[in-house]
Amino acid sequence: MDDRQDKKKEEYIFGLDIGASKMNLFVGISEGENVRVVECGDFPLKNADEYDSVVETLQQAVQVIESSTRVDVRDVYVGIAGKHVRSFSFQGIVTLPTGEVSEEDIENVKKQASTVPPSAGEIIHVFPGEYSLDDEEHIRNPKGRSGRRLGVEVQVVTARQNAMQNLAKCINRAGLNVAGFVLEPLAAAYSVLTEDERELGVALVDIGAGTADVAVFVNDSVRFTTSIDYAGNDITSDISRCLNVPISLSKAEEIKKKYGTCVISNLIEDETFPVPAVGNRGDVRCSRTLLARVITARVEEIFQMIAEKLKKNQLDGIINGGIVLTGGCCALEGIEDIACRAFGKPVRIGRPKGMSGIQEAYQNPSYATGIGLLYYANKQQREKKKSETGAQIAVSVKKGLQRVIEIIKTYL
Repeated sequence: MDDRQDKKKEEYIFGLDIGASKMNLFVGISEGENVRVVECGDFPLKNADEYDSVVETLQQAVQVIESSTRVDVRDVYVGIAGKHVRSFSFQGIVTLPTGEVSEEDIENVKKQASTVPPSAGEIIHVFPGEYSLDDEEHIRNPKGRSGRRLGVEVQVVTARQNAMQNLAKCINRAGLNVAGFVLEPLAAAYSVLTEDERELGVALVDIGAGTADVAVFVNDSVRFTTSIDYAGNDITSDISRCLNVPISLSKAEEIKKKYGTCVISNLIEDETFPVPAVGNRGDVRCSRTLLARVITARVEEIFQMIAEKLKKNQLDGIINGGIVLTGGCCALEGIEDIACRAFGKPVRIGRPKGMSGIQEAYQNPSYATGIGLLYYANKQQREKKKSETGAQIAVSVKKGLQRVIEIIKTYL
């Protein structure tokens, strides 16, 4: 019997990553802290800015996935990123009524710190940093400690409300429900970062087609997020304009994937590649060295812009775990060497890890966000079950005590 038929419907988890050039719909099954990938739909997206195009592609993705897995896709965790996503740092402080930090006090101080004005947008995530208790600082978990005033610094990630509403509309029109929006570099971090990196301090740089999104982790907490509007599509556009023959963007993208590199020194002198001329006039030979220089110039600019943002926010000195690159642009040969020079830090390519199932086919940086969404969904479901189990135990204990009291009253 097919293993998928033995699984309950609620045990399946779904992650949806809608990028500027493609859409990934992942199906997984929870295996404790691990995730087993059941299937992934990888669909090119003709126009990510066109509402009907996104809905149509998503409907196609759902149809294909449901047909191949025989599982109904309904509640999906959706990645979100872009310039409309912003990050704010706020501080909160509360007086402790009992003189000892309780779970309620921790929730209250986080809530106070994460009160943002309506103009800031819709809150997606609140990431608490370190706590302070009176004069003592840098406390990871203050619960149970004695003191008078509890403080915390939180990182609040928001998104433009209408952008989230429009994305939710697309998903609803395709017959799906949004289980939650997830910051894309946060999702990617779940699938590519190690515990040591998150603890020491690491910047995850996710370079897709439309944007380069960044999240900085220190002491296993998100400290900073940002996004820039320069990424893979800009590299493709440069290729289209800068070669010595006019070519379409689709052809430029094909050339980038087939002949693109960031390692100029490895190229043979006068090495060329064929480019179809306009109007069926035959092939024109183009310099691969020129192509590499065009690509490298834009990649260097992207990394320098990110490095400047990290420095401006005084984060370059605390990223002791280095830089982890992920996203579709990581397929460019030698991109990590350019990043290493730009950031002055050790750099590695982040590939999805720790999963089982169809892992070999998807151990690719371009799938980091989609698979990370499954890890995030898995964590949310496990925490929900744990909370529900705790509540059920509390109710059972209460009922048990009431029953004992009734028995005692009967015999008194």
